[in-house]
Amino acid sequence: MIKNLLKLFIFGCVLVSFSCGKYSANQPDAELFFHTAEKTHFRISPSGTHISYLQEHEGHNSIIILDIASGNTQTVPANSDVESAFWANDDELIFLLKRRPGDSLRLMSVNREALAIRSILPPTDAHLRWIAPIQVKNNEILISLNDRDSSVFDVYRLNIVTGKRNLVAENPGNIVRWLTDVEGSLRVAVVSNGLQETILVRENESDDFRQVINTRYKTRITPLGFTTHDRNNIYALSNQNRDKLALVEFDLSTGKEVRVIYENAKYDLGTQGYLKQTGEMGFVEYNGARRERHFLDTRLKEIFERLSSHVPNYSLDIIARDSTFTSFLIKTELDVDPGATYYYNYDSDDLILLADENPDLDTSLLSPVQTVAFEARDGFELKGYLTLPKNGDSNLPAIIIPPSDIYSRTVWGYNPEVQFFASRGYAVFQVDTRGLQGYGKQYWIDGFKKWGTAMQDDITDATRWLINEGIADSSRVGIYGFNLGGYSALHSACYQPDLYACAASYSGITNLFTYLKEIPPYFKPYRQMFYEMVGNPTIDSDYFRKHSPIFHAGKIKKPVFIAHGVKDSRVNVMETNHFVKDLRSRKVPVEYILEADEGRLFTANEEKVHLYNELAEFFDTYLQKER
Repeated sequence: MIKNLLKLFIFGCVLVSFSCGKYSANQPDAELFFHTAEKTHFRISPSGTHISYLQEHEGHNSIIILDIASGNTQTVPANSDVESAFWANDDELIFLLKRRPGDSLRLMSVNREALAIRSILPPTDAHLRWIAPIQVKNNEILISLNDRDSSVFDVYRLNIVTGKRNLVAENPGNIVRWLTDVEGSLRVAVVSNGLQETILVRENESDDFRQVINTRYKTRITPLGFTTHDRNNIYALSNQNRDKLALVEFDLSTGKEVRVIYENAKYDLGTQGYLKQTGEMGFVEYNGARRERHFLDTRLKEIFERLSSHVPNYSLDIIARDSTFTSFLIKTELDVDPGATYYYNYDSDDLILLADENPDLDTSLLSPVQTVAFEARDGFELKGYLTLPKNGDSNLPAIIIPPSDIYSRTVWGYNPEVQFFASRGYAVFQVDTRGLQGYGKQYWIDGFKKWGTAMQDDITDATRWLINEGIADSSRVGIYGFNLGGYSALHSACYQPDLYACAASYSGITNLFTYLKEIPPYFKPYRQMFYEMVGNPTIDSDYFRKHSPIFHAGKIKKPVFIAHGVKDSRVNVMETNHFVKDLRSRKVPVEYILEADEGRLFTANEEKVHLYNELAEFFDTYLQKER
């Protein structure tokens, strides 16, 4: 019954429309790839009877509520875009309205039956952070706000019915994370001064916090959640006395590691897999050539095995589940498929499509992603992900993509940026330089203060490896990146002018001095850590000046593409304007996009599509014709 009704719902509501516009078999338009999904942010009610999701309705991103049994839907009336929503209980949804730069924070609630919207908090300029794991008990939820001081987040217990909030813990200025136990009491605080991190614990909310674990930032101990078998023990990821992050159990009464539950010899473990409903670890994840899981819960392992039989080879994520572990919402993905969201019922073993991520995209345009390993000039083993176009595997125009930040090692899967470039005939090489997290402590540390030196050499060596393997045409290689990757692209344009035919930077760093100066107030506890990882602008001023592209426009000879949002808080737009003007005065071809209403990452679909179409035209101009 459920399956048939949901099929009717999907047939009636999910309409596939094929894009025309600029699309052709040889030159796909960016709109096909950078598609905003019609339905997003799926959540399921605690009893598993209703599903909520976000969808555009009358010009706004609105909450839609689906009754699973009947297939009927209701739309929550709103005159603003909803950013996110979750079920407080079977009758109430809590949601945040989307916040553009300059907007107030607005936390709202809606009753499922009455559809009456009410404000939980009055509008405020403060920022909100949820306290993990998010739990609503007795109509109360823990939140953190920086309304007392913009640089620190205090914790409040907020009544979602009355809107009354009570202070649970005042942040003295150095607490960067909080954690509740399985009963919902705030019992752990993580203190950081950037270089040292301390875990504090208390027996209950009326007690004072006391220090139990102290480490320097290179040694990471990340609490995941409390255990149920001992109220003083937590599950955590730790690389204390080891190179890789492993899953361990810590005794907070002694500050000692009790046991190692699981570790991988090659890769750091990820933070997924803690089950807040049971207070146990269901699994641990790590990213090797593909994402892998090691299961600790036998029923959860069986659930994933059943799911895999329905959609073999796909990466699977449980994005939501009911309180009985019977009904699940599943997200699938493949390197050559942006995937879909499904409803899964464990008792009936039915997997039912709710929404395709991008129904307009012809997946025959997409290319498999393969992992590669090679050595840098000093023998350091580097890793990367290579995507080849459909039209060949040698002597190709190529685009090198450096890491966007130190936390973003490449993960196998669908990437619209990569697939868009590959569909237009480019070999796309995502390079994991030293200095990234995910491959262990030493791999990360080996990139400290080497943004313009060894990490750049790694990118250069990766490019030459691609040429020497015969994959890339040496005269048709471009480099492109976002954020840190944009910095790497511009640095390469300065110091490797003969290796690349062109360079493109999207919200890239041009000035290391400015980058560290513009750290937001709530990141200040990490300033000293950034000084040690990147460099201190006072002590390392010569290094900063030598390796900041803004001071070396005269070295750039090849065409450059630059895109920025005016509201990017980490970039001085006047500096970027001056940099572009300087390049143009030197007769360097420059394509410059400056979006007035965007920040670091372009979010509006029109601006995003425009960006990538212009970027594709830039690369087509300078890389497609053999020289």
